[in-house]
Amino acid sequence: GADEQRSGTAWDDFLYDTLPNIDMEGKKVAVFGMGDQEGYGDNYCDAAGELYDLFEAKGCKMFGLTSTEGYNHVESKAERDGKF
Repeated sequence: GADEQRSGTAWDDFLYDTLPNIDMEGKKVAVFGMGDQEGYGDNYCDAAGELYDLFEAKGCKMFGLTSTEGYNHVESKAERDGKF
């Protein structure tokens, strides 16, 4: 998971400096997260979507998508074909 204030933290160093140099091809990855759908409905769980994109681009096999049904949000970078 990512911490509450992920952007501009050590996570960025890992994701953008270290991860590109790691062979992740075929690794199984699940991204999870908790978000505030009411307070951040316009960017609900965006960090999870960012993580998904970065690991998928490295050739990882992504697991664990779940339906967006019942969530009250406007937009999310974590949404893929109606699922988080």
